[in-house]
Amino acid sequence: MILSARLLLPISSPPLPDASLLIRDGIIRAVGPTSALLRDVSGEPYESLGNAVILPGLVNAHTHLELTGLHGRLLPARSFTEWAAGLLTLRPALDRTFFDASSMEGAGTLLRSGVTCVADITSSGASLGPLKALGLRGIVFQEVLGLDPEQATERLSAAEEAVRSLALEASGSLLSVGLSPHAPYSLSEPLLDRCADFLRRSNIPATVHLAESPEEVAYIGLGLGPIASDLLPAVGRHAPSHRILGESPTAFLARLGLLSERLMAVHAVHLGGSDLELLKQHEVALALCPRSNFHLRVGTAPLPRYLASRLRVGLGTDSLASNETLSLWDEMRFALALYDGAVTPQQLVAMCTLGGASALGMAAQIGSLEPGKRADVIALAIDHLDDADPYGSLVRQASEKSVVLSMVDGKILYRA
Repeated sequence: MILSARLLLPISSPPLPDASLLIRDGIIRAVGPTSALLRDVSGEPYESLGNAVILPGLVNAHTHLELTGLHGRLLPARSFTEWAAGLLTLRPALDRTFFDASSMEGAGTLLRSGVTCVADITSSGASLGPLKALGLRGIVFQEVLGLDPEQATERLSAAEEAVRSLALEASGSLLSVGLSPHAPYSLSEPLLDRCADFLRRSNIPATVHLAESPEEVAYIGLGLGPIASDLLPAVGRHAPSHRILGESPTAFLARLGLLSERLMAVHAVHLGGSDLELLKQHEVALALCPRSNFHLRVGTAPLPRYLASRLRVGLGTDSLASNETLSLWDEMRFALALYDGAVTPQQLVAMCTLGGASALGMAAQIGSLEPGKRADVIALAIDHLDDADPYGSLVRQASEKSVVLSMVDGKILYRA
């Protein structure tokens, strides 16, 4: 088919007015002026989306869809540790029925808002089914936690089995499966070591919450602070289960062999210069969640610095346990105000398309409108499109209501 609109944003090249995509067998075959494509290609179904903007589908680089139903159920916290304690209190009451309903609601919200690819972390396995049913692309990461060193082998064995089960369920879909050692502070050192070994053997992607809060930095480096005094006792621990060597969380993971080009580190708010060098050396990708960081009062990630360092950086919404919406448009607007001119709308849209695809190791397949890439495409109706600043128009105005079409692998999955 030939799909045309007032404006195409290929991301990897300048905007194209009055342009079209030629899509065959789920692949973008040509990109160019509508008049030229209609002249040169005959017999193709043609659809004009009129006064719309076509761009690659959005990539949400970090979610916990199974927690969607927690929106509004956690009181505003004064600190990260207080919020985490509140979540620990709620979790025992959350069953598979809750996780299934939350995951379905969250996945549908992503699709309607223009997301075509997602990196989701699950403890229950509930999110893969809805994502598969809707036809979305992405990676579902099996979460691993456990602070008791004596249970490290048991926890890793359970995680390996869960990964195998998810991989079977993902068969025939556009989803793959990875592993998520939750965070440096929530796994014992022996369990993190076993996770690193499993990841080397299996060569599957991984994601980890890294350097999210000052409390994490203090706990990993010194074994002190609210994580040691409050969170550990809440899960039955009374002493750290890792060696206290004065390391940063990043250096800790590097020592255990967890840093690699297959790893995406989430949040990355508190990284020192040596941490950044470690991430660059091991080609680790980043997923930033500005609104979640603000909600949890953990600080602001130095995004301009990361972009200048040419790291692979995507944007995520985290879960509704620490955010108000799952909209990447809302996330971009918040980031635009937060960084106050230090980050441009074009950079933010790129982070949510080609940047996110690159962070997930999918840049060769999706993230830009180029011949040979898979046809993951969205179209938005923007009332006041500034031809001189189309990216600014998108970031300032776009919402779920703006999305008129979402296509994944050449299949239209949503129409307004």
